[in-house]
Amino acid sequence: MFVPTAFIPGITGQLYRQFAITIALSVILSAFNALTLSPLVPWQRWLLHSRPTPSRQVAIEIADYQFNLPPQGIEVKAGEYVEFVASSRDVTYGFGVFRPDGTMVFQMQVLPGYENRIVWRFDEPGAYDIRSTEYSGPEHSGMLVREAIHVAP
Repeated sequence: MFVPTAFIPGITGQLYRQFAITIALSVILSAFNALTLSPLVPWQRWLLHSRPTPSRQVAIEIADYQFNLPPQGIEVKAGEYVEFVASSRDVTYGFGVFRPDGTMVFQMQVLPGYENRIVWRFDEPGAYDIRSTEYSGPEHSGMLVREAIHVAP
């Protein structure tokens, strides 16, 4: 879009030439960076079009401001691909997984009436918290399950 601006003749072209080249190079470098150097998900480096096969599936139901987790808990191994399938029976919730220091690992919206899915690979062993990341009403702030996911080495 900006490259043709560099070829405008006359004084106007001279004024826009440097701007056009700078913008065009910035777009190219940004695209390269986004696709190769800083992927959204750390383990997806160079896997932009692949779909890893999860070794297991974890079903989580959310209703009445409560996370209903599997009775045996959620235990995974570091490096294992896991598919989380979250469903809501009443309102839109957020399903967020957090490290003990409070930083987010990942999150997704959980829309009522749908099976909301995400495949994830935990790289670091430890215990992870689950909390709602979407304001869903006055009881939203109580939607926290400490050490809900245990990742073994």
